[in-house]
Formats: sequence, C-alpha cells, structure tokens
Amino acid sequence: MNSAFDSIQWEEPWQTIQFAVEALHIQNQLESEISSQHPLFRMEARVVGRRVDNDDVAAVLKDGTYVNVHLIWGSAPEAFPAEYPHWFPYGSLEQFILAMKADSADYRDGP
Repeated sequence: MNSAFDSIQWEEPWQTIQFAVEALHIQNQLESEISSQHPLFRMEARVVGRRVDNDDVAAVLKDGTYVNVHLIWGSAPEAFPAEYPHWFPYGSLEQFILAMKADSADYRDGP
C-alpha cells in the first residue's frame, strides 16, 4: 500500500516501523492503551513511526491528522484513562515533518 508517509525521510531519533512483527506489536500496544474514555478512542490511530530514544510513536488518525502518543507499556488503562497515554496533535504530514526535524536537531545537539 503506497501512502503519503511512505515517502517520509525519517531523521533520528524517529524511524519507520521496519518489520511487520514490530508494526503489529506496537499497533496492538497502542490499541490496548486507548480506553473508551481516551480522546483517541475510535479515531483509528495507525502507527507509522517511532522514536528510538523514548516511547513516543507517530500515528495517523482516520481523518488524516498526525499525532504523537507516548506509550506507557501498561497492560491496561491506568487510573486516568482519559489522560493516558499522553498525546498531542501535529496536524498535517508537513507539520509532523517539521516537528521531526526539530526533534532531530535537539537529538543531535544532546542534553
């Protein structure tokens, strides 16, 4: 399947999900963390990339909005299922790419 995110020039610390088993594992984790009280519930978030230095994933929603979700790797929704996992919208693919480039510059510059 060819889509807009197939053409992303990924920059560290972001990377594409390279293997089907990894994609399935991360997608399943995201879906298990999104409870019926979470704002992303029923938004059909599809993971398209991840950071190598933390638990952030980039996902695209059914309406085409790109979002960042910080996975908590819990087995069930936490005490605040409407708030966790934490997330924020990038907006368009172009806005995600700009944010990725900023993340890359910060990553290269170090702490």
